Order: sequence, then structure tokens, then C-alpha cells
Amino acid sequence: MPGGGRIRIGTCSWADRGLVASGWYPPSARTAAARLAFYGASFDTVEVDSTFYAIPEQASAFQWAARTPPGFLFNVKAWGLFTWHSVKYETLPEWVRHEIPRPESGRLDFQGLPRELRPVLWKRFTSALEPLRTMDRMGYLLFQLPPKASFSPVMMRYLERVAEVTPPFRTAVEVRNRSWMEKGNRESFLSLLKGANMAYVAVDEPELDWTVGRDFPVTATWGAVARFHGRNREGWTKKGATVAEKFRYNYSDGELLSWEGEVRNAAERAGKVFLMFNNCFRDYAVKNALRMKCLLGVACSPGEGVQGELSFEE
Repeated sequence: MPGGGRIRIGTCSWADRGLVASGWYPPSARTAAARLAFYGASFDTVEVDSTFYAIPEQASAFQWAARTPPGFLFNVKAWGLFTWHSVKYETLPEWVRHEIPRPESGRLDFQGLPRELRPVLWKRFTSALEPLRTMDRMGYLLFQLPPKASFSPVMMRYLERVAEVTPPFRTAVEVRNRSWMEKGNRESFLSLLKGANMAYVAVDEPELDWTVGRDFPVTATWGAVARFHGRNREGWTKKGATVAEKFRYNYSDGELLSWEGEVRNAAERAGKVFLMFNNCFRDYAVKNALRMKCLLGVACSPGEGVQGELSFEE
């Protein structure tokens, strides 16, 4: 198979409601277990986004591994409380809710968490993922920062702390504010990532005043990561847009192929590249991911071809 496993392509959810409703899963895949098994027959990696909203149970990690083929890799999104987001109070472990009164807003951020509880919660989170790591079924741990998190000494110190506590997990960092990639800041930021062997997450998203652009610097020796959020400019700029409106974008072949040079360069430099589709509107993400696999020569579905690959010369 071209690529020799160096290029892994998947989506940022296997259980998104829109995907389930789209009809991509067969009627027989009624349960979460059946859907993951069906997904695993088409892809060799997936991103787990449920971990962004709450700490998972360790039993879940064992079940994920059992429902997928050997060699399938899970990429896990860090809990929002660890990435400068706020989380719903009700998603906190019950024992934590006994320690902290419910905020008036109903949400809690990292600053509202007592210092003594922070390492305890981090231990709970990483312990839940430990089965995936020990079975060599984990790709990377994703730290996705919110758009409000701009480049600053405080945020750089935060990333230094992330680098200290995340090993032996492989860590990838996605920033969502243009200030990180501005001249001067970019050099310091990428230098920190390289020194810590953390991967910079390249993004495909609408080009807006605050977005970071489509650069793909390679900063980790273990691999490189690119996430595809769609280019729905209208959805991203519309006030009060729903998640469905924001990610409603179906990539063209030309848009996907525009990444080919960067992807192959990253594969040569890092050895492994993860291309993850987050345009989770109905079945757009899975269809674009499957198409990317074919366009890059990783694998094509039966009967699928790439325009221009056949010779009509006699």
C-alpha cells in the first residue's frame, strides 16, 4: 500500500449524531460498539472528542481497543478544563462536586479549580487513557486552545507545564489565535514545541483575521498532525451560528490535493502524519477522509478512481 502506513487518515468522531443520521452506518450498526467496529473497517485512526467534555472511564478505553483492529490508533482530545475552556459543572466527577459549590454560571474553568485538585484530576484523566498507551493503541493527546488564548508569557508558561506533565504521551498542540504565528512569536512558540517534542497542529479552516493560516511546520519527531475544519467562512462569521452551520463544508478534490506537498514533506521528516477531518456535518467528514485516502494513494474504495490516473494512449 502506498505510504506504508506513514499517512493515517480519519475523522474527529465516530459517533457524531449527524453522521449516525446520515445513513453512512448500515442499519445493523445500531450500537456504539457496532459503529466503532464498522468505522474501524474503513479507517486506521480516529479522534475521541467525548474526552473534551468529561473524564472518561478506564473501562471505555479497553472497550475502544477491543472493538477495533490491531494497530488502530486513538487520538484523544484533552479535557476542556485542562485547555483553558470552561466545562459544565455537572460533568465534574461527583466527588469534585462535593468539594466545589456550583458556580452561578453553571460552568467552571481551570482558575476556579482549587490547586490541590488539579494534579488529582490530571491523574484521573491520564489513568483512564493508560490502557490505550500501554497497548500501543494511542496516537496523540490533543491540546486544543480556545481562540481567546493569544500568545503571551502566561500561555508560554502553560505550554511549558503541559510539556512537563504529559510524557510519556505524545502531545499535539492546536492554537486558534493568529498571534501565535506572527513574526517573533512564531519562532518562540515553535522552538518550545520542538524542544518538548510536541507536534504543532496544522489546520485547514476559513482564512479570517484571527485564524492562524495553513502552515504545516513539523516540530515533533514522532509525527505530524493536520486537522480539517472546513472552509465555511459564512458559518464561522455568523453570530450565534450552530455547530452544524459552522462545520457544514464539503471539500473538493482540488482543496484536498492542495495539501499533498505539505503532507508528503511532513511524512518524510516526521515519519508519520495524521490527517483528521473535523467537518462533522452529516457524513461530510467520513466522505472527505475516504476521498483523501484515495487522492494520496493510501487506499481507494472499490470502483473509486482518481481522475487522470488512467492512460488512454494506445
